[in-house]
Amino acid sequence: MNCAEQLTKLLQGEGVKYIFGVPGAPLMPLFHALDRPDCRIKPIIAKHEAGGAFMADGYARVSGRLGVCCGTAGPGTTNLVTGVAVSFKDSIPLLVLTAQVPLNVFGKGATQESSAEDRSFSSAELLKPLTKYSAMIMTPEHLSFFARKAVRNALRHRMGPTHLNLPPDVMRCPSSSDGTLMEIFEDDARYFDRAKVKEAAQAILSAKKPVIFAGFGVILSNATQKLLELAELLCIPVASTPKGKGCFPESHPLALGVMGLAGSEAAEEKILTPDSSDLMIAIGMSFDEWSTNSWDPKIKGTKKLIHLDIDPQQIGKNYSANIALIGDAKTVISELLYEIQRQSEQTGYVPARSQEPQVSPYGRLLNSSEAEQMTSESMPIKPQRLIHELRRSLPDETIFFIDAGNHTLWALHYLQINQPGTFVIAAGFGPMGYSIPAAIGGKLAAGNRPVVALCGDGCFLMHGMEVATAVKYNIPVIWVVFNDGRLNMVYQAEQLQSRGGLESYEFPRLDIAAVAIALGAIGERVSRPDQINTVITRCLKANKPAVIDVIIDPEEVSPLKKRIESILKNMKA
Repeated sequence: MNCAEQLTKLLQGEGVKYIFGVPGAPLMPLFHALDRPDCRIKPIIAKHEAGGAFMADGYARVSGRLGVCCGTAGPGTTNLVTGVAVSFKDSIPLLVLTAQVPLNVFGKGATQESSAEDRSFSSAELLKPLTKYSAMIMTPEHLSFFARKAVRNALRHRMGPTHLNLPPDVMRCPSSSDGTLMEIFEDDARYFDRAKVKEAAQAILSAKKPVIFAGFGVILSNATQKLLELAELLCIPVASTPKGKGCFPESHPLALGVMGLAGSEAAEEKILTPDSSDLMIAIGMSFDEWSTNSWDPKIKGTKKLIHLDIDPQQIGKNYSANIALIGDAKTVISELLYEIQRQSEQTGYVPARSQEPQVSPYGRLLNSSEAEQMTSESMPIKPQRLIHELRRSLPDETIFFIDAGNHTLWALHYLQINQPGTFVIAAGFGPMGYSIPAAIGGKLAAGNRPVVALCGDGCFLMHGMEVATAVKYNIPVIWVVFNDGRLNMVYQAEQLQSRGGLESYEFPRLDIAAVAIALGAIGERVSRPDQINTVITRCLKANKPAVIDVIIDPEEVSPLKKRIESILKNMKA
């Protein structure tokens, strides 16, 4: 067994089923190992290395397991950088495998050398700031130790990507491992501070108007059911961050919807209005720009703040916490529930709070004018109507991958999410084109659940070629393209600030359905609102890669105003 074969054996033992990426000559030892009859890991060849990284990220988000991507030496590595940065910002467990030229030609000017010799860069150093661990395997003796360390770091504590750089001559060498480090890695450490949990439980029971502000950490720790139990036990309303959308069912009477970017009036009223709440329980979130309207001081106001996060660096970073709970969200909420019930039994006191009834088929999160737009018959199609038809046509278990652009805002505000983990957005870094390949990886992990990506025409122009990847492997993703002939988030932001030069953000409205057909997928163009449901149903039934090219109204302004106000405020600071 050579080192490449040993590496694939280790990954197979960890449950890895796919490696996403683009091959190259220095990476061939890995692909030869993947081609062995006893290897059950399938390579998925992307059209661009960033696409491969996004696929691995999407797979990891949906499966909850390690995603693996690869790229060859030099440009293969640099092309991976954006994808790795996305996973790093959002704490997604990824193993990044990059090739290197043979050790014996370091410094001689080898093609695509990335060893830090002779005006080349170091692959290991390049990815070090974007990973939890990055190393080059220099000897066969390094392999099992470095590989195990990479897997361990990717999956433990605050998860994230790790990186191994693989010279081909080392990967072809016979393995020297005795197998002692080949066992499957399991991290069951779930710690909490009992004294702090008791203090937090007492504060929650004493509060008259508490509110929960929940983030993506709730989803990462699989704590959504515990969050629901906590909210229902004491009738506490719940707002989510944009990235945490769906961690609490938005059809629930206690749901406030998203707070922050394109958020709901209900969330803003409860969190920002003075005296509307006296205690905020922040769970698995960092109070970043999107979730706070650019760090609005009214977020904290005079409220008492309990802040729970697995990363102690996030606590007190932007708002001072009165009670800090450091640990895994699921574990700490479980302990909070136990302590609240224990204290309630001792004192005989349980706060009585009324639940507000649901008054709209879209939840309590939309006002009458917003609900009216969702049923508009106008042409070009209103984005609100498109979102409404998507939700009406697709089951709750559908996993939506959301790209970066105006459609992000439409989805955050109008798309009701009722099952955790079904709203996937790379909000930490926000790259355009992410959803197109990420949905492919997500579908490989989703089984029979539908996977639908929402993207703009600008996003499609960046990574739309990955549709051909889905066609090659028959991965039935549906991409819904908001086609408005603009980079419309930038266009509308400039328009709202009364700036000129808007024509530079426009381009001819493309026939994206025709592009999809040329790539081998189903391509459907939709120009009337009454066509949307029929086309979605037809694409679902076909169970093949499909692109739905929707002509939307470019003049319909997204919920962008507060975002512009935040940007301008920061520029003046």
